[in-house]
Amino acid sequence: MAHTLSHNPSPDATPRRARAQADASRTERLIAGVPARIMRPRLVFIACLVALVGFGVLMVYSASAIEALADPEIQDATHYFTRQLIFAAVGAIACVALTYWPLSFWRSDKVWAFWGVVVLLLALTLAIGRNVNGATRWIQIPLMGQLQPSEFAKATIVLTAAKIFSDYYEGRTIDTPAFLGLLAVCVGVPIALIMLEPDMGSSVIIVTTIVFLCYLSGFSYRLLIGGLVILGALFVIFVAIEPYRLARFMADPWEDLYDTGYQATRAIMAFASGGLFGRGIGNSTMKYSYLPEAHNDYILAVIGEEVGFAGVLALFAAFSLLCYAGLKIARQAPSLQGRLIAAGCTIIFMVQFLINALGVIGVIPMTGKPMPFISYGGSSMISCLILAGLVLRVSVESNVRTVHDELRDRFEVIDESTAGVAVARSERRAGAFTVYEGGKGASRGQAGQRPRASSPSARRDAAAGAGRPHARQNDGRADEGSGRGRRDARTRRGSGPGGYGRVDLGSDPADRLRRDGLHVRLNRGYRPRD
Repeated sequence: MAHTLSHNPSPDATPRRARAQADASRTERLIAGVPARIMRPRLVFIACLVALVGFGVLMVYSASAIEALADPEIQDATHYFTRQLIFAAVGAIACVALTYWPLSFWRSDKVWAFWGVVVLLLALTLAIGRNVNGATRWIQIPLMGQLQPSEFAKATIVLTAAKIFSDYYEGRTIDTPAFLGLLAVCVGVPIALIMLEPDMGSSVIIVTTIVFLCYLSGFSYRLLIGGLVILGALFVIFVAIEPYRLARFMADPWEDLYDTGYQATRAIMAFASGGLFGRGIGNSTMKYSYLPEAHNDYILAVIGEEVGFAGVLALFAAFSLLCYAGLKIARQAPSLQGRLIAAGCTIIFMVQFLINALGVIGVIPMTGKPMPFISYGGSSMISCLILAGLVLRVSVESNVRTVHDELRDRFEVIDESTAGVAVARSERRAGAFTVYEGGKGASRGQAGQRPRASSPSARRDAAAGAGRPHARQNDGRADEGSGRGRRDARTRRGSGPGGYGRVDLGSDPADRLRRDGLHVRLNRGYRPRD
């Protein structure tokens, strides 16, 4: 049975309510019509993205002008600069286009078509690709030049994996064997083709990203640790079976300054000569043919020489802020798919940035992975901006008004004297609000009518409570036979301090999934929704 809801606020409750409403208005400020909590990370992400791309184009010009001018086939100082501008423009168009592309498209089976195209390009790369320094990673595309499919495989694998996780954990449309099989195909086939190129750097980036997605989705710690042990063993095997990889890990660059340690030692010299504030943009000496790939893999060394330690710290700070904003957007996403897409794209940025930076300073061997948004390269720039567009799309879809938001707007918090009962805002023209006893559920019906239960069991419960003597209903009209136009609602307090009984479910929903292993719902016999 429904309770009559009316409330006569005490004199002390009015100031408290005014303060609460003022606090709510401050916390829900709007920026361009979007709640500030959603808009702030988006604006920070966009600002850092524009700054990084602009700075990267500038440093490509500074690092490549001498090499392009000295090349007898080019003899144009702005050659690489112009091409990088074109790549950035194409990537920006793709980024903006993806912000208008709904995530529901990537939730459908159409995402497998994109995955198939990328796998086909990876296979064609092995068959007819261009070999550079012992690696076959590029394929010639008419009217586009060289294309590196492994760069675009990152975004495709993230989208496909997010769909698989969403179907399993949220949609419940696949069972555990199908989930594991689809995930193995989604990740295993592209990784196998990329390793045959060989391109171990991209493989490490993709596998690391998938491991993080498994953690965010709710895999148990036991499974995660076991998977990490297996992946670590496979990594050691792949390094050991190739003599050149093992030599890179075991070599000391200072023992062979003119062979295996040539690039690494020159990069460290560039950092050292830059000092605290650098020589100034355009004044690097290592780019005068002393440091190979100065505008590509080793562009961070040129940055360190020209802007110094302070400039490198500023670059790291901007990139860290970009990644923080991306993870913040992922946390605010309304669906598991959105959270995994935004988090996966951001993790790719983080891992690739660390691999390049650590390789330049000689902590790990250089794998040939460019620095995101900074290094020269069309495939890298366009693929990174595609990832950025997906993150921004997740942010756009975070500002979604759900039915829960509508229900929350119809209620307001009351003072302690009536704790345990939700008080509805009066809308007498449309009818009365009725709330079940204890404030557990609410429905809006016609005046003088009892709300319709949503299930047979709920209807039986409502019928059982019809005879309770304290149950009343407010039909929005003045009571007949009494001199007042409103009644005091009888309240029912909950348990615990303040009248509410709380159940602590934990701060992270994914942690609750880890208690029983891979999946706690489907393994217990749940079926897909109708």
